Amino acid sequence: MSSTLDWANLFEEEAPRLMRFLRRFGPRISAEDISQDAFAKLCAAKTGEIANPQAYLMTTARNLALNDLRRQANHKTDASAGIETLALTATADPEADLIASEQASAAEAALAALEPHLREALLLHIIEGLTQPEAARRLGVSRRTLQRYIETALAQLALALAEPDT
Repeated sequence: MSSTLDWANLFEEEAPRLMRFLRRFGPRISAEDISQDAFAKLCAAKTGEIANPQAYLMTTARNLALNDLRRQANHKTDASAGIETLALTATADPEADLIASEQASAAEAALAALEPHLREALLLHIIEGLTQPEAARRLGVSRRTLQRYIETALAQLALALAEPDT
């Protein structure tokens, strides 16, 4: 019984923090799905082997989010995707297909509109999965500057994608 209570307390305490953390990755991931998957992995793990469940949860969620972003990036750059991808993603609802296509175009345009150093910082860290120190070295900036670049890029992307069509 206390085990269930501990899980419930852990969920109550960590779920809001985890959702705030995951929302930093932007609209391309489902924070709710990744949060649920991270909690499921924590529940499935042998709890005796986990010294810090909160850290395990955050690390798992971060890795799941990055994997999701990488999978999306790899899918977009796959040269063989072409017509097969369109056939697989087409639904019975042409309006939904059009909306999804417009959203994807808006996201690509928003990314392309970023200043080059912001776009590069974001792509190196989130898409290529480099650590902040690695990405900072590659760009020739401090880790803190890289972090500001990433935060600014994410904020500009969120703003651009939230604006109504003009």
